[in-house]
Amino acid sequence: MKNISTRQFSVLGDCGRIYQFMLPEGFCFVEPEEYDMDKIGKCCWKGFDHEEREGPWNRQYEQANYLIQTAPHGTAELDVIIADEQGEYACRAGMWWTPQNKPAYMEPLCTIPEYRGRGLAAAALSEMYRKTKKLGATHMMGGENGFYQKIGYKHAAKWTYWKKR
Repeated sequence: MKNISTRQFSVLGDCGRIYQFMLPEGFCFVEPEEYDMDKIGKCCWKGFDHEEREGPWNRQYEQANYLIQTAPHGTAELDVIIADEQGEYACRAGMWWTPQNKPAYMEPLCTIPEYRGRGLAAAALSEMYRKTKKLGATHMMGGENGFYQKIGYKHAAKWTYWKKR
């Protein structure tokens, strides 16, 4: 049918399960009070492959990064940022949390290309799991990507978008 567009949208991590992926040597978690918005923007720019398609980071979407950080239910203090030995951000995992809802929603999650495949995203989600579990989260939800299934997440929701032509 031409008028239907479907997309698998969410995966679910059960907070009853323990995620203990360790941070690789040479990397560290950045404390929330030390977050640098420019470094976050650059990490997301590279982590979502914009640099490859659109060139180096030059603060093109600085306003968008600010809006994500200050949006209702955006909880920057629950975000997880991982830096390399030089202090450059290598991985970012964002979190949206509302205490009234028990699932915590992860968005965005990215690792810059030169550090992919080293376990940074899995370590970031393990750290995020520890933070949200303390708050009472029952599940962590995120976008569709084979990475999530590899570390134990399950399909949670399939969204169907209807578009009239």
